[in-house]
Amino acid sequence: SESLNQFHRMADEDYSWNKQRVHDAVMEILRAEFKKNDKDIPYDESKVPTWTNSILEKTMKKLDKFGEEKAYKFAATCTIMQRTGDGIHSATSCFWDKTNDEVVVVKYPKTSKFTKMVAIVTIFATSMYVEQPED
Repeated sequence: SESLNQFHRMADEDYSWNKQRVHDAVMEILRAEFKKNDKDIPYDESKVPTWTNSILEKTMKKLDKFGEEKAYKFAATCTIMQRTGDGIHSATSCFWDKTNDEVVVVKYPKTSKFTKMVAIVTIFATSMYVEQPED
């Protein structure tokens, strides 16, 4: 079929996933969202839905600009939690093609104990690449 041929043509092009580039882009989005005038903004529970939607929308737009959407389908999550001294534990598990599919987890801030909140963005990239059957 035509769509299958399209996937086979894609296999010949270089759409390699650049994990570091994606991580850095999402970190920049998080910094822009949570820092104003070089200071962390205060946690505000009423703003969490707006923040999560904004972060995810900007993340998907950035992935689209990278052009990697030609070879991947994306799913992303964003968790924002007020920092109160309690811990947060997060895990992901996927059953997929370890060779072609990827996951990137970005935690903001990376280490600071002085911020009022923590955000975790997880991006799942599932390859649309279909291996050509051998003749």
